[in-house]
Amino acid sequence: MKILQISPQFPYPLDSGGRIGIFNIVKQLSAFGAEVFFVAFTKTKVPNEFVEYFRSFCHPFVIHLDTRNTFPRLLKYFLLNKPVLTEKFYRPKAKNSLQDIIKNIDFDLIHLDHTNTFSIGKWLNEKTGKPLGLRLHNIEWVLWERLLKKQVPLSPQWLFLKQQTRLLREKERQAIATAKVSFTCTDYDRSLALGLVPNANVLVASPGVDLSLFRPDPKVERNPKEIIIVSTFDWLPNISGLKWFLEKVLPLIVEKMPDAFVSIIGKNPPDFLRDYKKVNVLGYVEDIKPYYNRGNILVVPLFVGSGVRIKILEAMAMELPVVSTSIGAEGIPIAPDSGILIANEPEQFANSVLELLNKPEKARQLGSNARNFVQKHFSVESSIAIMFNEYKRIIEESSKSGEKDK
Repeated sequence: MKILQISPQFPYPLDSGGRIGIFNIVKQLSAFGAEVFFVAFTKTKVPNEFVEYFRSFCHPFVIHLDTRNTFPRLLKYFLLNKPVLTEKFYRPKAKNSLQDIIKNIDFDLIHLDHTNTFSIGKWLNEKTGKPLGLRLHNIEWVLWERLLKKQVPLSPQWLFLKQQTRLLREKERQAIATAKVSFTCTDYDRSLALGLVPNANVLVASPGVDLSLFRPDPKVERNPKEIIIVSTFDWLPNISGLKWFLEKVLPLIVEKMPDAFVSIIGKNPPDFLRDYKKVNVLGYVEDIKPYYNRGNILVVPLFVGSGVRIKILEAMAMELPVVSTSIGAEGIPIAPDSGILIANEPEQFANSVLELLNKPEKARQLGSNARNFVQKHFSVESSIAIMFNEYKRIIEESSKSGEKDK
């Protein structure tokens, strides 16, 4: 099985859920025996040692392409009435680079990561006749619609998001209809995909966690008062959720437990964090595991999103209990033994955190439940096996169809 995988980013280092999800696919498909030609677009230079590491399990290709959402680019696609998310990858440089790559390789199927890559992937599909597989890490139009609902009606942001949501919905409909199979992260996302194309082949392949890598260290003692937030702060909804927690939830926690504090981990932490007390800004860290080992609770204050937060699953695998909003934990089946508490209002959220801070035995039990839950439902091997087996079926079917046409 030879797969051409197209990614909107180079998924290394493993410092975001998006990168981890893509990395797990290429690494595990290769482990199952597929020969993967991995093509990644990137805005920045990828260190040679990263590319060399990828050579140990696949054939990596890097295409440098500026895909930043600059104001001129956003305005251009607004005036052209095209979805910026997909069309910024569908440009002459991208097509020329891909043309050079595919001249020298043979492959059976094209795997696309994210809706972002559909326009360029469809061009490849039409050019080569190879079947398409689509990994919907998110249902993008739903994510944009949730952003839209938070804007002031008829404001410039509202007008732009309203147009882009409509265009993305149609683009995702085309993508799901074109692909031989689409893989969603959740049952809910599958229902959304089938709502667009009722007769499509849509399978659920949940994001997986490498349980051999993410496991608790029993020698490390947890800080009983430390709350952890892990995010990437170059996306507005993450910042909005963080502000909500710091302004409406943390004061309620500190009022009843003055020595509680929150450690904030992730790229590009906003400057306004300096204005808050009881906040420890750690910023970007290369390895998140030591912080999951020492923290007492992970909180996920998110009100816009889609798919599954891989960072939650990794924390759960490290036996860290989680308090999250409903959207933050979307795609994770919530049950008494899941290790997650759901709260959407400030007082409810604060009380859930305080209950775990005040009852260390309950926190430990919830953490143990969390790892068991991830082992049962979210191992990376079982998730990617769904993709591998379906791709094997599609390639065999395509091969038989090709023989009949001869």
